[in-house]
Amino acid sequence: MNKLIISLIASFMLYNFAFAEDKEKTQTGGTDPRQFQKPGEGLEKPEVGRPKSIFPLHWGRPPEIQLKDYVKLPGNFGMGSSTLAHWIKENISEDKANGKGPGGADKPEGPQKPDVLTDKEKLDPRKYEGEIIKKVKEGKLSQEDARKKLDALRTEMEKLGEFKRPKRTLKPELSDDVKEKLKNIKSLQDALAKEMKTKLDGLKNDGATKEEMREAVHAFQKDNKDRLEAIKDAHKNIHQSLKDARPTKPERPELTADIKVKVEALKEKQKELHTARKNLQENLKDKSKEDREALIADFKEANKVKHEDIKTKAKEVKKEIRALVETEATRTSDL
Repeated sequence: MNKLIISLIASFMLYNFAFAEDKEKTQTGGTDPRQFQKPGEGLEKPEVGRPKSIFPLHWGRPPEIQLKDYVKLPGNFGMGSSTLAHWIKENISEDKANGKGPGGADKPEGPQKPDVLTDKEKLDPRKYEGEIIKKVKEGKLSQEDARKKLDALRTEMEKLGEFKRPKRTLKPELSDDVKEKLKNIKSLQDALAKEMKTKLDGLKNDGATKEEMREAVHAFQKDNKDRLEAIKDAHKNIHQSLKDARPTKPERPELTADIKVKVEALKEKQKELHTARKNLQENLKDKSKEDREALIADFKEANKVKHEDIKTKAKEVKKEIRALVETEATRTSDL
């Protein structure tokens, strides 16, 4: 019985030793087959001393002896030792110098992202642009996803001449004078901060209470009021000079008299329909379920033509306004 127990303990210790050794090799970028496994391949047992490499073939074999640390490897190769990271970095630099690109000429390409738009959407991007904006307003599509889709749709619209991308005016670069002023302000701020820290550290070492340290801060601010005001004024002056140097924003062209008439007529029709809806709501009060359903059905039938006319006119007016207002220097996004 004792021999059996001793045998089991010995087997358990041998297993733990083997497992720990294998784990150490994996962490150091040693002989773990998964580290050198090619994408899409199953985990196969490699030949001893000849692991399968995910690195470009012309790089040769990775270093045999590696440190036991664990860092992020360059070139999206995952994690491994700093020795392996340095080896990868050197090979990438050599490939760039030889015109082979950051990953080497023989590195397999990753999966390609699918196109954002379908062929159907590319045929009529203006139509699907409206649908995307509607989905966002209804909360059926996130802002991030909508922006990607709208950007792709508007690229197609631009090709068809249905969309003009805005050309933003670039912010002027800071002058040497402004840069020097900012540098001086930072020096003043750093000096004040250093003095404050020295004072607080001294109080802390003397065992000062939080209340005493708070009072010391207020006293420091009071004693250095002039210096703080000078920094504040310097910031204001720089901000004003930058504001004055900004290029003027382009103004949107004014609506034509014809468009203004159409807009006013459209507003009147919308107002009439709104009033009719309010009257319907008043009439529905204290009515039975059957009467309410009948009144609603009659209202829809009576105002169906008016409602469709408003929708059509609104689209026409919107299109005319877009053609006039949307220039290369104005905002075109609805989102």
